[in-house]
Amino acid sequence: MNKRKKSSKSKRKLFIAGLVVFALVLASLPAVIPWARNPQGQPNNIPETRGYTGEVPDVYGVWPTRDFTLGEAKSRPSARFIRSLYSFTAWLDGNRLDGCLVVHKGSLVYEEYYNGYDADTPHFVASVTKSVVSALVGVAIQDGIIGGVEDRVLDYFPEAGSLPGWQEIKRDMTIEHLLTRTSGIVSDTEEIWGGYWADDQQDAALYTFLIPQKQVPGEKYQSENISMSILLGIIERASGQPLLDYAQEKLFEPLGMDSVEWDTTADGLPTGGFGISMTPRDMARFGYLYLNYGRWEETQIIPASYVARTPPRSKNPKAYGYLFWNYDKLPFSGNYQASGSQGQHIVILPGRDMVIVTTGSKKSG
Repeated sequence: MNKRKKSSKSKRKLFIAGLVVFALVLASLPAVIPWARNPQGQPNNIPETRGYTGEVPDVYGVWPTRDFTLGEAKSRPSARFIRSLYSFTAWLDGNRLDGCLVVHKGSLVYEEYYNGYDADTPHFVASVTKSVVSALVGVAIQDGIIGGVEDRVLDYFPEAGSLPGWQEIKRDMTIEHLLTRTSGIVSDTEEIWGGYWADDQQDAALYTFLIPQKQVPGEKYQSENISMSILLGIIERASGQPLLDYAQEKLFEPLGMDSVEWDTTADGLPTGGFGISMTPRDMARFGYLYLNYGRWEETQIIPASYVARTPPRSKNPKAYGYLFWNYDKLPFSGNYQASGSQGQHIVILPGRDMVIVTTGSKKSG
């Protein structure tokens, strides 16, 4: 009888283990199967998939401006399952997990670090930088210095139309084209990047706007980095402040994000496609701002309507929105993420009242 009970328990454990492995493999499909990670379903042209009904109140009254409130790990999916999921997919991609945080209902319910990292060490976040750029565009719209995503880029660089290298194809380029990476600009040559990083570069944003292009704005999604600097140049010109000063005053300080470091070009403009380092806790603060539709404490930092339009308007696992991706680890359910190479993620799960943060790096050897 005892042997039968033990055998039954063993089978049950094996069955549960099998389910977990199946779930992990299922979650990793977008990373390993080409049709599941096609980013060319762009530009997004299907109706908005996330409803927006007005101002969204904070339900929990928890704001981690100074520090996080620690909570019990009762979230679903569980924090430990999330950690296992990201460890597994990092391994598949040839990376390693450096940190994992879960914020649930405003409280920090899980926090672990590996490979010598800790809570106080800024981590390079790669293309998560692009999502910060998107947030700053929203901040500028809330601030009233940018009219909206329909604004033409030329209106902020009026001198461009009379400069060598001007193309009429650029005339109708809008801020939204840059936010969705459908501007038509491609930056894959050493010559272009050499000019961008040149020691005598005096206006990196204007230089980038004048890069030769072949596609009409809005025609095709392009995975490129350099055009993000145009958005930062727009904000800098509209605000009359150095971009870093504006970002510090309007975004980083209000959220308590005091660890942000950002690489710049010779003229002092931050790099838009990458270049930020920050702690995972500051990454979590950023995600929590989006979970609360742009509100922080009593201040609407980003318009709620802009946040609602930020996620991809497509169910494609690799669809792109306003410099944010769909969440591709589980079947589509209205979640989205800021994502960078080697495992940098800030995942916003509105239906779960949750933010997931991971950092990673290439496995050595």
